[in-house]
Amino acid sequence: MSCFKTQSGKMPCKAKELNLHLTLLGGQSFRWKTQEDKKSSFYGVAFGHFWNLSQTEEFLEFTAHGGGEKKDNDLENKLKTYFRLDFNLSENLKLWKKSHNHFKEKSEYIQSVRVLNQEPVENLISFICSQNNHINRITSMVEHLCSKYGEKIYSCDGVNYYSFPTLEAFSKNLDTLEDDLRKAKFGYRAKFISGSIKKINELGGIEWFDNLRALPYKKARQELVKLPGIGYKVADCICLMSLGHLQAVPIDTHIFQIAQKHYMPEALSKIKSVTPKIYDDISDKFRDVYGEYAGWAQTVFFSFKIKENMYISKEFQILFCAQLSRFKEKEDTDGDDIKLKRSKKAKKC
Repeated sequence: MSCFKTQSGKMPCKAKELNLHLTLLGGQSFRWKTQEDKKSSFYGVAFGHFWNLSQTEEFLEFTAHGGGEKKDNDLENKLKTYFRLDFNLSENLKLWKKSHNHFKEKSEYIQSVRVLNQEPVENLISFICSQNNHINRITSMVEHLCSKYGEKIYSCDGVNYYSFPTLEAFSKNLDTLEDDLRKAKFGYRAKFISGSIKKINELGGIEWFDNLRALPYKKARQELVKLPGIGYKVADCICLMSLGHLQAVPIDTHIFQIAQKHYMPEALSKIKSVTPKIYDDISDKFRDVYGEYAGWAQTVFFSFKIKENMYISKEFQILFCAQLSRFKEKEDTDGDDIKLKRSKKAKKC
């Protein structure tokens, strides 16, 4: 008999406001899978629970396991927070269609992908793992971290499921963390993970992230790039997905190509590599066009099922991931996905 608390329910959530497949399997989080025999059902870990999720046209149905023996009366609010269900996606899609012809022209391909609201330590460490990597290996790395440093929250059919490790759990193992992760084939990411945990503690621990939420977006990003291995793109992902800065626009190869073709053709026509200034010019352009939720609008671009070698794969595995073609530049020392070319005067980003 299971010793884990199990609760089920359903909550109002129209399917046109939430595409579970795109949102959960698109590369924002690496803790979700779909049922082999039921493609519309998903399972994964978030906020200390193991979840089974499915949906109808009008409702999001859930079963949550773990979280202790006591009944959790806040499950619906946790899902509302995770999927940012207070954000009216339909209304904003209408506004974005009016903002630029590119969005309007591709409107028939738009899917209701939502920006997840994730815990910052998990988001940050997961995206360090994602650098120059692919979905299966990223998922394997994240699961290794969870099983070694997280807490078991559920067990089913001989499989154990773990919460993502807390900052405290990583910190307790800091003396051996880098060596252990190198043995587990994390490569240079081991140094970045260990170094980031150490630096976060120096900057104030988990409360440091609370301070970043309160800072203006670009100041928050500048604080994040103080961490080892964190460049502009990963910092923008963290700002967007964990800190409430929905104007943050992560620029990778795919977004660069979209900007080059549709938003800044003259300015970018001869650009072969992306300097920190070019990166900011592109993200500023998207903010000029789409406003305070530009980061969300940018995420929707990945739901465009368009041709010209810029459509999303059947497995929905290209959002912010290394499946994208890359600039053929030398490996950047910060490990970020997009290669930011540095002039002699350019600062490390």
